[in-house]
Amino acid sequence: AVGVVGYIETPRGMRTIKTVFSQHNSDECKRRFYMNWYRSKKKAHTRTAQKWADEEGKKSIEADFAKKAKYCTVISVLCHTQPKLFKLHEKKSHIMEVQIIGGESADM
Repeated sequence: AVGVVGYIETPRGMRTIKTVFSQHNSDECKRRFYMNWYRSKKKAHTRTAQKWADEEGKKSIEADFAKKAKYCTVISVLCHTQPKLFKLHEKKSHIMEVQIIGGESADM
């Protein structure tokens, strides 16, 4: 999993309230966040990893999860494919959102 997204119901529709990304993301997943991988500095989600490393960051992540549990009506998980397992020419993974709690799939 790449991360977890929480949604709340508003009069205009669903709105994200908190997104928590995982500590370790593979290079395949990070490629999706860049237009030109070989020329980039490959810094995507480095601050997220730092947040998971120290105690204050872990407390803020726990607070984010508590806020999701209290307010969110729909919770989804961000997942990515692993193209290296298929021996394809493609190196970028596809990222998808899988709904795990609440609502209907047509609401997303």
